[in-house]
Amino acid sequence: MVKRVVASAPGKIILFGEHAVVYGEPAVAVAIDRRARVIVEERGDFEVRISAPDLSLEAGFDLERVLSEDSFSFFEIPQRLKNVVRAVEVSLNACNLKRGLNIEINSDIPPSAGLGSSASVAVATVAAVGKCLTGDSWESEKVSKLAFEAEKIVHGAPSGIDNTISAYGGGIIFQQGKIERLDIGAQVSIVIGDTKVERSTKKLVSHVRSICEKYPLIGLPIIRLIGSLTLEGVERLKTGDFEGVGELMDINQGLLDALGVSHLSLSRLIFAAREAGAYGAKLSGAGGGGCMIALMSPENAKNVLEAIEMSGGRAVPTAFSMRGVTVESEE
Repeated sequence: MVKRVVASAPGKIILFGEHAVVYGEPAVAVAIDRRARVIVEERGDFEVRISAPDLSLEAGFDLERVLSEDSFSFFEIPQRLKNVVRAVEVSLNACNLKRGLNIEINSDIPPSAGLGSSASVAVATVAAVGKCLTGDSWESEKVSKLAFEAEKIVHGAPSGIDNTISAYGGGIIFQQGKIERLDIGAQVSIVIGDTKVERSTKKLVSHVRSICEKYPLIGLPIIRLIGSLTLEGVERLKTGDFEGVGELMDINQGLLDALGVSHLSLSRLIFAAREAGAYGAKLSGAGGGGCMIALMSPENAKNVLEAIEMSGGRAVPTAFSMRGVTVESEE
């Protein structure tokens, strides 16, 4: 029996389609080379202990007590660890086992920044718990579905795109639960600009819904236009026309701004990146703060990075990652 497992899963950026994806439109997401790593060890009792040293957070509960309820009731669980608790619950149910566990979380993905940090942690947790308790490496599809249940704790009604890209890696076109792999062969540089402004995805998704309900003849056409723009972006990506991709990113940003999900901190970094020569720049994720992304030629990456830093953001150079959820070690 496996007693200790380390699993990891990547974060993501959304190139096109955030918010519109909730309404059935396509979205394009790519995994990045920043990852969350989860260590799971089996205990000799029925206690579950969770620690996230990077965030100075800890939580714990007694399985015999909690599993007597209909579901985990999150007794005094820190908000940022609730999805981990839920991931443990669904994993135990999938294993049909009750075991005490030590769980340690480490991540180089900034939280609450639109980079899929909570999903990557949930995906890695599910994979590590499953491997530890059954000895089997679960398929990406199963891990993604279980992690989606944990994401509901954080986001209310998530699209499913974050857990999907984290489980599979690479690039995907995601629409109404269906996944199409997207091959992005040409090399291009990406810089993430972290505004360091945290925001709630749940609140922003609710805001867009309220706009569409209050002004259906305005809000819903914007949503549909984002969907059309995303499909055009896919064609540009396939042919390696990154200047065209950048122009479409700029248009996508304008539409998201019209829906009220951008933020002054994002606008500063977006315009700084464009002025520094980026092909295009836009928010990535729910908006309201968090992160923006800029696309540029490799030769211009340094200029864009410096411009973002000088505008008050934390610039993070990154690359596409083909590697999804991975069991890195087991003992």
